[in-house]
Amino acid sequence: MISLAKVSAQSSFGLSGYWYPAYKSGYLLNSLESNPSNFSMLKDWGLALSYGGEFANSTTSNLYLISLSKRLGNHLISVRYTPGYQKEFVFNNGESIVLHDSTTQSLDSKFTYKELFGMGYSYKFSDNISAGFSFRYFNQTFNQEAVFPVFSDSLYLIRDSQTEKANFWRGDIGIAYNPANNVSISIASINLITMNETPADSLVSPFEIRKTKGVLFGLSAAPLNNFDLNLLYESTGSFQLGLNKFWNLWNGVLGLGVTSFHDKFQSPYIAGIIPAISYSNDLFGITFSGVKYFTNRNLPQPFSTFEEDGINNIINNRYSLDKAILTLSFTLNTINEQTIKFLDVQVLTDIYPTLSDNYLTYPFAKAKVVNITDKPVSVKPSSKIQGINPDRIDSPPVIIPPLDTVEVPFYTIIPHTYEREKTGISYIDFYLATTSNNDDDHIQKPILVNGVNAWDGKVMNLRYFIKRDFQFSMNYAKDILSGYKSELDTLSYALSIFYKSKILFNHLVKNLVYTSAPRAAQDYVQFPHETVKLKGGNCDDLSVCYSSLLESVGIQTALVDYKPDKGIGHVTVLVNTQLSPAQAKLITQNDSKYLIRKNEMGIDEIWVPVETTSLTNFNTAWDLGAQKFNDDALNNLGLAKGNVQIVDVY
Repeated sequence: MISLAKVSAQSSFGLSGYWYPAYKSGYLLNSLESNPSNFSMLKDWGLALSYGGEFANSTTSNLYLISLSKRLGNHLISVRYTPGYQKEFVFNNGESIVLHDSTTQSLDSKFTYKELFGMGYSYKFSDNISAGFSFRYFNQTFNQEAVFPVFSDSLYLIRDSQTEKANFWRGDIGIAYNPANNVSISIASINLITMNETPADSLVSPFEIRKTKGVLFGLSAAPLNNFDLNLLYESTGSFQLGLNKFWNLWNGVLGLGVTSFHDKFQSPYIAGIIPAISYSNDLFGITFSGVKYFTNRNLPQPFSTFEEDGINNIINNRYSLDKAILTLSFTLNTINEQTIKFLDVQVLTDIYPTLSDNYLTYPFAKAKVVNITDKPVSVKPSSKIQGINPDRIDSPPVIIPPLDTVEVPFYTIIPHTYEREKTGISYIDFYLATTSNNDDDHIQKPILVNGVNAWDGKVMNLRYFIKRDFQFSMNYAKDILSGYKSELDTLSYALSIFYKSKILFNHLVKNLVYTSAPRAAQDYVQFPHETVKLKGGNCDDLSVCYSSLLESVGIQTALVDYKPDKGIGHVTVLVNTQLSPAQAKLITQNDSKYLIRKNEMGIDEIWVPVETTSLTNFNTAWDLGAQKFNDDALNNLGLAKGNVQIVDVY
């Protein structure tokens, strides 16, 4: 009579021990036995080979497994071939036959168990949660010798071998959760699904691998730097406990670990240990491990024990022998691994197309960027404004320390050919890259793009309107001055700049009218050709036009920005006559009509203020400009208080 124990031996046994799942050397070491959910930190391709030997009376060696893994986005697929996952038992079944020479011969029974291959699939729902399943295929062959009588003229006894197979599939599911970087929790099934391919008959079924259902719980934690603790517990009571220590060495990681295990079908209580030493880097890993049992495994075992208890695990059972295993793992990353990512992007200003050069000096946006690796990363930021930039505009590279967050500035270029007059919403694509061909992260933000005549209200930025129309201004100014060539030729060289300024002003204002327009947060400024064509403008338009004419023929100018506490601001023009203070009497005897400024060489020069809204003549505009400057800038301490500012046009 056969009686079967209903307890289950340890199912989650692995030949390389158990390592913290986040440890990169464990990508391919944590097998489907201890990891039914197929959880892995693999980035792309992975290949592993395990070769080892058993220490029996005669040592044997073989290839234990070959596995291949591939990640496709959030999907991970693993397949493995396990020629070394097998166990063969040969027993004298207690029966014998008497031969014709009166000798006896025992009859044998041979039982072969193999796990031929397995596959796993997992899906990564988030950075913290993944779930999956595994399927494994088992082959069982039972061969028993027996004697059968044959009746003919006489009675014959025939010795024959009966072979039965009982192959089956085993399927399990599991889920892995990482609540923190140094903690991993998992739960999985044991023998959730078993599908018999070739069920054995009633005489053979007692010797099949036990398929008791259960639940596997896993916990991994790294309470200290480069040190982790791992626990696997089965609902049947079996468990394994692992301790591992790591050192950063030779641009990789050296790991030393030991795993002890308890199995209800084996004695003593701690049946054995699995010591292991491993080294890995970004390309490969090598692990040397062993299985040491605490009982003598070379002692003969009676058939009755095997007949009663059978086995629950092919590579870890009461008949398993001490082993030594060498595992080689290789990783290949053919995809761009993300090393940096955006946390946020802040657009600092709207886009004013005419202020193009301004965005080369001052960032129009800043991004918070985090380095998610443990190595310094050089970041190459770039951006592209839809409707403005035909190609990406690169910003200066930034180096981000390991696991650090920094602010990355973004600059841009507005093509001088951009002439859209309407204001509208556009979008900016921001990119981060660490290689020349692949982006690590991308984010899109809306931005207001103003028309080419839009101005941000800052007088210092009027210089962009002055310079943008230089070709028109140069042609227009030269055409005017050519009509006064004979008069200018009779002047001394020292006075030529002053009189050119006077001629250009008097000619410009003949057909212009002043139109008042209040200063707003976003103003509209005419280009010089528009002011001439429209025959008028406000103080901004007239100052830009006059300054552009002078600058285009080499006469240095500056803008005077009057910023009252209340009311409307005002802009006038300062003209550099390049006269020395001693020569000031050549143009005026009134020293309140000019101011003295040093040039780049530290030499004093005479500058005269011109009120461009006075569309009468140069002398009147000069008088009014000087009067306003004296009143607001000097007498009321506007320059000292910051209410009046001189902005050079470079």
